[in-house]
Amino acid sequence: MRNELMRAHRLLCSRFVSEDLFRHATGGPRADMNAVMTYLRLPVQARPRVSPFFDPGYYAAMNADALAADEDPLLHFLETGLGELRAPHPLIDVRYITSSDPLILGTPTAIDGLMDLLDYDLAKPSPYFDIDFYATQFGGVEGTEPPRGGLLHHFITTGARTGRRPNAWFDPSWYLAANPDAPADLYAATLHFVILGDREGRQPGADFDPGLYRRRYTDVADSGMPPLLHYLAYGRDEQRQASAEKPAPQMLVGPGRSVVIGRKLPCDAASLTEADADMRARLAAARQIRKDDVDVSPPAMMTAADPVAAARALRLPPSKAPRVSVLIPVYNEMTVTVECLMALARSGIGADMEIVLADDASTDPDLAVLAEIDNLVLVRHPTNLGFLRSCNAALPHCRGEYVLLLNNDTQVQPGAIAALVAVLDADPSVAAVGPKLLYPNGRLQEAGCFVRPTGETGMVGLFADPDEGGFCRDRDVAYCSGAALLVRRALIGETLFDEIYSPAYCEDVDLCLRLRAAGHRIRYVHEAHVVHHLSVSFNRTSIARKLRGIAANQQTLLQRWGGLIRKMDEVRVLAFFLPQFHPTPENDFWWGPGFTEWTNVTKAQPSYVGHYQPHLPTDLGFYDLRNAETLAAQAALAQRYGVEGFVLYHYNFGKRRVLHRPLAVLLANPQIDIRFCLCWANENWTKHWDGGTREMLLEQLYDADTMGGVIADAIAAARDPRAITVDGKPMFLVYRPLKMPDPRAFAATCRADFAAAGFPGVHLVYVESMEAVDANVCPADLGFDACVEFPPHGRATPRTDSPEIIKDGWAGYRYDYPDTVLSFTARDSVAYPRYPAVFPSWDNTARQPEYGSSFDAASPEAFRVYVEEKIEEIRAFHDGDERLLFVNAWNEWAEGAHLEPDTGYGHRWLEALRAAVEAKRVA
Repeated sequence: MRNELMRAHRLLCSRFVSEDLFRHATGGPRADMNAVMTYLRLPVQARPRVSPFFDPGYYAAMNADALAADEDPLLHFLETGLGELRAPHPLIDVRYITSSDPLILGTPTAIDGLMDLLDYDLAKPSPYFDIDFYATQFGGVEGTEPPRGGLLHHFITTGARTGRRPNAWFDPSWYLAANPDAPADLYAATLHFVILGDREGRQPGADFDPGLYRRRYTDVADSGMPPLLHYLAYGRDEQRQASAEKPAPQMLVGPGRSVVIGRKLPCDAASLTEADADMRARLAAARQIRKDDVDVSPPAMMTAADPVAAARALRLPPSKAPRVSVLIPVYNEMTVTVECLMALARSGIGADMEIVLADDASTDPDLAVLAEIDNLVLVRHPTNLGFLRSCNAALPHCRGEYVLLLNNDTQVQPGAIAALVAVLDADPSVAAVGPKLLYPNGRLQEAGCFVRPTGETGMVGLFADPDEGGFCRDRDVAYCSGAALLVRRALIGETLFDEIYSPAYCEDVDLCLRLRAAGHRIRYVHEAHVVHHLSVSFNRTSIARKLRGIAANQQTLLQRWGGLIRKMDEVRVLAFFLPQFHPTPENDFWWGPGFTEWTNVTKAQPSYVGHYQPHLPTDLGFYDLRNAETLAAQAALAQRYGVEGFVLYHYNFGKRRVLHRPLAVLLANPQIDIRFCLCWANENWTKHWDGGTREMLLEQLYDADTMGGVIADAIAAARDPRAITVDGKPMFLVYRPLKMPDPRAFAATCRADFAAAGFPGVHLVYVESMEAVDANVCPADLGFDACVEFPPHGRATPRTDSPEIIKDGWAGYRYDYPDTVLSFTARDSVAYPRYPAVFPSWDNTARQPEYGSSFDAASPEAFRVYVEEKIEEIRAFHDGDERLLFVNAWNEWAEGAHLEPDTGYGHRWLEALRAAVEAKRVA
């Protein structure tokens, strides 16, 4: 009996058991043997529930094969069941939790790992409980804030009985009303569905039809898997349909059919939520596929089977006047420390380097052998100071001009230190540099880091292929990890890390922000490779303790650097602007008097059921861009929704400028509050509106007069105080650079003329349109500084279904908007500056009534998610003035790509853009 008592006492003292519930049931604390005895004296079937996360009846029913007669289900789970991945509760699926990350609950699987996951919402506990969706059901007003962690606990104890839903498709109130035999309690009704109702094919709510789902997907029916469970676990990511198609808007033409145009499109809450969730699910699935598809080889690693012998074999050269001091903090971990030193020796430690080892009162007696290594500077602290203070205490022993902070769980690869030093030697404005950090398995760990406005940090390229283009170019970053960071000693003074962050976490971020605040730069160096095991020592502490330390120090970081972080994280939104909306002599001659782009727009009709045409303006009406009031109204609207500036298309054919009136009006009216730059639209004008050569109206020339005139126009625009600049240089774009006979010569002339005009330079950008979409041409090879995406050109994904055609003679092309978004967000990054761009929608059937292209499933909700994704890309790959996001377009009405309000969507495209930018300002 005593053995059983001791066993029960040990298990019941687990974090999994609620102290409050146990006291209420037994009258004493879990640590009290008498209270434990009271618990054990009760018949197994009568023992109370002492954990909100454990359902003894469910566990016993699901594990009858494993439980002995009269065995306590709770004790079995704590001792054996968790390790066997058995589920303790209908809403906690341990196999599902570990399916995506086998190590998420620790190795071996531990109850503390499960509790960390549940307390801190580190992952979904089950397909049925969506932590992200659950958090959206709190309004943010007083008394309705989402609980801080423990969302499943909140649902079990409070949320279910107050009507909150565990996922977007199960509605407990709806289910209870439709199933009189279900328990009357909302929480019990939820468990009824999870345990029984879903298996029986009962409908969970108005938005999911299990019968239709099984009929549509016979593999689900054949598998016997509950339909909603399948959809939540697999079907949603596979883009399967949850219910019947929603009816298309009635915009039909043809015999006996009415035309319904110019009306606001329906935007019911369910549809908006579904569009948002669908886009996020697709992006999440695409990211996982990219992660799973990474195929890399492990780097060459040093190993020390006998670390003491390996330490004694080390030979380090003397260094009388080192330029580089390598500072390595150490606490025990003898093997990885020796391997770190071996890697340094292999990489070529010379007389210009010294190694300073800060031993933080290690308790491992084997570390004493490190004192025998010649020319190793060993600084041993008599008492344990903690990581941060240990580094600070050792700093005075570093004599070098540069100090390389290096964790002892790293292995520097050959040539890495030389590559880092070369960057600091070449550019005095750079204060610190960091290498490409790799995992021992060869995956990328970090290619520089960023800081979110919340104080949370992110490692660029985590788990990616280190050879992907975006990680193979040097660039300025917010900070680089202190695991391997080379800094100028003169700029950090006598204190390396601020001890307010003691014992650790965020101190390296603070150091880099301190340097940036002083006007210096932090740079990522791609040719320097360092392998990092990542927190070998700290992994031996609990996740909860680590998270608490990180959270506390992030708050300290925000209190000190919040303003700088927000400034660093700002995104400048620029929209392409079409000046086609005013009469010109050329258009009068070709198309008839008074022709403008509006002529095409108003003639558009839907081509098939559900096709949204025509696009008709609301707020600004059918405007004329010769009118300064129109431009002022556009500028005010853009500013209201966070668009900083317009990229005006500019047309020059020899000595003939076309559509130049809007620019002239803008330059003549400095009170119009909008920034702008020019994009030379260097393509032919044809009757087909395609920039080709058939039925050409105006041929784009590249003679000296044309080139000189284009550059002169760009310089004239750049003199305006509202001109868009990057690092003080006016920005100038070229739409189709590969059409120019010699783009490098054009770029050189452009730079020379801007310099002669008194500018510090010009920021030249080419547009990835037409033939340039997937050519992967480095801007520098053309003499340019950067390029910019131009969606949907070149990467549109066709629809595969067949619509009901309602326009006689229509033989056009239909594309899928969400899939096209994926095509642009999932493409590999490149080893040169490429600005991201987004498009709200696209449909040129106004210009090409029979053979035009249109995009189905475009919505402001999907667009918002698209914008958020591209802002994450900006965080990863752009810094300072180069944090630019382009939109195609502000007013391409005849191509269905416009942010300006229309009758169908009103301000929703603009609202989606602003909402995405604002969401990222706080997350």
